[in-house]
Amino acid sequence: MKEFTKKEAVSIIVSSAKKYKNELEGRNLLFLCIDKHNKVFVQEVSFDDNNFLHLTGVNTSLSPVMFYERCTNQKLSLADFEFDEDKFAFLKLEALPIMVSKNLSAKMIGDYDTYNPKLKTDKLAGNVNAIMGFVEKDETPNVFIPNTVLKSDIRNYSKSTLRIIATFRKNITEDKYQELTYKANKVEWEKLKFPEQYEYLVTLL
Repeated sequence: MKEFTKKEAVSIIVSSAKKYKNELEGRNLLFLCIDKHNKVFVQEVSFDDNNFLHLTGVNTSLSPVMFYERCTNQKLSLADFEFDEDKFAFLKLEALPIMVSKNLSAKMIGDYDTYNPKLKTDKLAGNVNAIMGFVEKDETPNVFIPNTVLKSDIRNYSKSTLRIIATFRKNITEDKYQELTYKANKVEWEKLKFPEQYEYLVTLL
């Protein structure tokens, strides 16, 4: 585990907040996934301005929105936050630049293995290097919001994973997805049966 100084942390957090604002804030991502039998599943996740603080792992007396505003305005100071005693934030800061992108660099998705005590989350998306965790949004069943990131192989924290074969992005206020942000190779698309609600996505592939 790499340990960061607070000055290094500020640099990582501020640059990641800028990417989060440009790529994720106010948007939903939809992961199109398949199991080993090529059955198709979908998972939707949503990003807002009050989610970013949880991804940094630092402790602060600022509200999530105020912390995020200071980051995006490049006004975050060394006095605005502290590291946790277990230094778990370092693992988050290593992963944050990897995960904050228009498709989260995610190649797999799975349910969190609750027997692992380090995380408190429900769903995981990521790859062999980094993961992002999500919890269900209270007012929107089946839509999940981010609450953590971690520098680790997703297979270490999920009992089983599905392969992500495509990722789509839209503004939260839009009804349908119109932007493809990731498409996997070596997929026999013509053999897949999409859920009826998302059959229109075939035209984006």
